[in-house]
This record gives sequence, C-alpha cells and structure tokens, in this order.
Amino acid sequence: MDLVVLRATGDVWDSSQDVKVARSLGNSLGRWRGMLAGLGLAAAGAACGAACGGSRQDAVTPTVPLSSSIEAQTELREIEATFAQSSRAERQALEDRLLAFQARYPKDALGPVADVMLAWIALERGDLNRATELSSRAETLTKSVGTTAELARMIQGAALRRSGKAEAALGKLLPLLGKLIDPHARTFLNEETTASAIGAKHHGQAIELMLVWLHEASIEERVEVRSKLAELVASIPPSSLAPILEERRKKHPEPSNEELEVQKTLVERLSDAAISARDQQLARRLLGAAMPLLGTGADEIAELAAGAGGARVEAPTLGLVLPTRSLEARRRGTQVVSGVMFGLGLPGSSARLVTRDDLGRDTGIEDALEGLGADGAAIIIAGIDREEATIAAKFAARESIPVVLLHPPAPDVDDSPFVFVVGEEPERVRKALVAALPSKGQVVWIGDKGSVDMAREEAFECTRLPPSWRGIGGVAVYGSCVSDVLLATSGTSVKTAVGLDLGGVSLPKGTFAATAGVYPIDPRAPGRESLAAWMRVHPDPPSMWAGLGRDAAVLAWVGVEGLPTQGTRDPKEVKRRREQAAAALAAAEQELWTTEAKGFGGARKLARSIGVREVR
Repeated sequence: MDLVVLRATGDVWDSSQDVKVARSLGNSLGRWRGMLAGLGLAAAGAACGAACGGSRQDAVTPTVPLSSSIEAQTELREIEATFAQSSRAERQALEDRLLAFQARYPKDALGPVADVMLAWIALERGDLNRATELSSRAETLTKSVGTTAELARMIQGAALRRSGKAEAALGKLLPLLGKLIDPHARTFLNEETTASAIGAKHHGQAIELMLVWLHEASIEERVEVRSKLAELVASIPPSSLAPILEERRKKHPEPSNEELEVQKTLVERLSDAAISARDQQLARRLLGAAMPLLGTGADEIAELAAGAGGARVEAPTLGLVLPTRSLEARRRGTQVVSGVMFGLGLPGSSARLVTRDDLGRDTGIEDALEGLGADGAAIIIAGIDREEATIAAKFAARESIPVVLLHPPAPDVDDSPFVFVVGEEPERVRKALVAALPSKGQVVWIGDKGSVDMAREEAFECTRLPPSWRGIGGVAVYGSCVSDVLLATSGTSVKTAVGLDLGGVSLPKGTFAATAGVYPIDPRAPGRESLAAWMRVHPDPPSMWAGLGRDAAVLAWVGVEGLPTQGTRDPKEVKRRREQAAAALAAAEQELWTTEAKGFGGARKLARSIGVREVR
C-alpha cells in the first residue's frame, strides 16, 4: 500500500488503488493552496512522497491513523479545484458542498482542510464568529500541530482584528511570523500583523513589521506591497509618525533597499499631512530629518517651512469639521451643515466658512482641525459625537483656538478657556425620559453608539433592539432609530419617550417627547420669525442637529465679526486674535433654538432646561 502524507496535518492518504490518484490530488492541492494563499490562506499542505515525485525517505512520519478514503479524497479534490478558480460569489456558493462533504465524512482526517475553506468563506462574508469557530475546530482536530493549525490561528487573528480587538489579534499573529512556508500566506500574515500593530497603536512595531513584509515580498509583489504600506501608514497620526521617521533616519543613515522603501513611505505620508494642514512645524521637521527623500516635493515643503503656511487668522472666517466616519456621523453632519449655513445667512452674507472632512477615519479629525487653523478660521465648529468632541477639545486647548462643540467631550477632558459646548449630555436627556415613563414594568433605553451605557443590561444600541417587548413597560429612545422603535412598539402597551433627535419623525399621540428651547417644533406654528424663515426654504422643521449647528454658527459669528479685516500669520497676532474671538464668543448673545438661554453668559457651556411632555 502506497501512502501519501500531508506535511501540514500529518494525515495519511490511502492511495493503494493507484498512486496516480494521489499524485493528481497533490498537484490539485498545490493549485488550491496558491489561490487561497493569495486571499490570505494556504491549503492544508503540499502532497509529498509519491505524490510529488519524492522518495519514500522524504515523507513525514504520520502522526494520525489512516482515515481518509479515496472517495473523500476525490470529492474534496473536486471542491478545492473549483474553489481555486472561483470568484468571491462562487466561493460562497461552495459552502453547501463543503458542508455536505463533512456530513458524509464526519470523522475524516481531511475535515480540518474543509474547515479552513469554510472559515475563509465566513471571514470573507464578514461572519467573524463562524470564521473563529471553524478555524478553532480545525486547530483542535489537528492537535494544534502543522501548517493547517497555523493557518487556522491566522484566520482567528484576522477575525480578532476585524472585530476591533487589535491587541489580541497581534498576540495571535506574532508567533506565526517565520513559520508559514508559502510566500503568499506570509504576505497575508505580514499584512494582518502590521495592521493589528497599527490598530493597537504600536506604531514603532508596525514600521518594523512593514520592513519584514517588504523583505519577504517577491519582486513581483513589491508594487502591491508598497501600495498597501502607504494605505496603512496613512492611518497613523503625523504626530506619532514624525519621531519614528527621525529615529529611523538616525539609526539608518545609509538604509538598505527595504529600509529606504519604508522611509520613503513615511516621508510621503508626512509631506501630504504637512501640505494639507499647512503645518509649518512639521515641514521644518521633514526638512531637517529627511530632505534627500522629499524628491520633487522638496520645494513645496521648503516654502511651507519658510513661512508660507502654519496658523493664520482671516476675518471673518469660521471653520467646520465635516464628519464622514460612519453613516450616523454623515447623517448628523448633513443636518449640522444646513443649520450652520442658515445661521450664517450663506450665501449672501459677509461670513466666510471653510470646511475640512475627517477623511472617513478617526485619525483624520485632528488633520481636519489643523487644516482649518491653517485656512484662517478664528473659531471652529466640531464635535458631532463624543469621540470627535474629545479630540477637538484637546486640540483647542493645545493650539489655543476657540472650538464650539456640538456634543460634550469626555468627562475627564481638562477645562480650557478655548472650549465651548453647545450640545447636550445624552445622560441628562435619558434621565428625564425615564423619569416621565410609567413605573410599571421594566424601562429600557435605546440610542446611537456612544450615547448608551452598554454596561447596563437595560441598554440597547439602535442596531440591536430588544428581542421581545414582554415585561417592558416603557422605552426611552434617542437617536437615529426613533421611527424603528415607534413602529416596533405600535399596538403594544409599551409607553415610549423620545429624545430631541427626532429626524423628522411625526410622533403619535400618547408618546412622551423631550423638550428644550423651541423643540419639538410644530411646523404649523413655528412661533419665531427665524423658524418661519427656515420653513419658507425647507420642507421640514430643523432637526435638533440642524438647530445646534445654527446656534453654534450665530454665536461663533459674534466671536469673529469684530476681528480686524486684514488677515495675519504673525504668531503673536494670531494668538491675540484667537483670544479676542474666545472672549467675544463667551459674551455673545443671540436668539437660540436649542435652549432658552441667549448665550454662554460668560461661561463656556450653554445652560439648557430639559423637560418632557406628552403628545396630545
């Protein structure tokens, strides 16, 4: 009886009928391994011994008993051959065949190979729990030994990273470095490990991993790897990247090819950041640390470092951060823009508004703030959620530039004379809503991410409503899912209390609604001329986010309209004008929509009464 041994698992294939069957299967497995490795996997192993033309002495000693039948081998060979040539959609369609294979051969030694394919299908689909479950089973069945087990752990690490657990992913992936023989599998592992290090904010380690990645890449892969490196480096804040570049330049004054490629990638990222934000200090650091690597961009960086950039104040100019990081952020941001434009009377007024978006990522928030400062904004409006508000508050304190926040920052943020808050703390609204609901039955609350304390069992995010309303007497809801909750509780005895962010939803009778300032607004009788003016040009009343944008704009305009009309780049004058704008903003008084107060009253947080009334 001839034996074909899988190096990856130690499984022994019975090829007693014809060694050619095993040879064919081994060749096919090689093709499948190459295809899967290009996606981030490698097949369970390469057939050796007779299947690859080697001698019997080359075979690995079996570590598990005979179990695979010719029928199982042939069926899996057909599946994996199809898998190797399939598109993503076609691979998804192979799931049923793989499951059927496992049902027919539940104890076959090839089961872990099928599990690896199923785990990849789940990972590609975004089903991280299933990918983890299948890869863990494959690892267990192979007794955590061999390439199949290592690939299973790689999938587990990839799933951890995709679920936001970068530190845990790094712990899973780092021990695999240098173990995977297949070059394509190494490429995927290097990318996942590097991305995990960045996600865990181990930026220096991530740069070292990039060097390993480039070193192990083939000549044909270099262009693609450089492109991926640039994408990953773009997620590292310039403030973290600049000292890393400076240290590497000192350590490697005459870098090797791979080190030079990494340094060039860092320089390109920092150059783009400096030019985008008109950051004079960063430009000077680049000139001092890496001028030979600037290439054709050296002149622009030199001009910026010499003074054609940096902080400035142009009057009358306000800045606005446009959030694009998520669907909810974009929803709020669109409404805020409408409110700001209306509050400034744009177009047609003398106000100047400059905007920067966050580039769809958290690390882009500070870049946007720096860019607005370089664009001449004397006051910036930002903070669509707690995360952005926290970053903006720290930036305001560090750069001494007034920032008006649409949402309160984290409670542990230090107080600063340049931080002004017009938004409301969600917890105040929640408490008011819960207090208004009947005490009979459990009261739950539902809201957008960041506005709900998920440590409490009665709290639910908008993406996860309660599975049943049985035993629930009341629900407090605020955020993007008001209409979903109203629909879900319609026809039940559950009483509903809604927050200030209604998103244009009409409330049914018997609903409890939070009140603040002119909210909720009756479109038939807006009550104020400024609201009537809005209704003349908009089909719906202003949302709470539009109201916050409008209130921030009218107060900020008071802060900048008294500044000198001539712009300046002089650091002392920039500082003086920002301080003048902050003082004027603190004392500004205007008719506001979101509060009965007229302004900050010399403080830096809008006072606001939160009430609740029943819709009749």
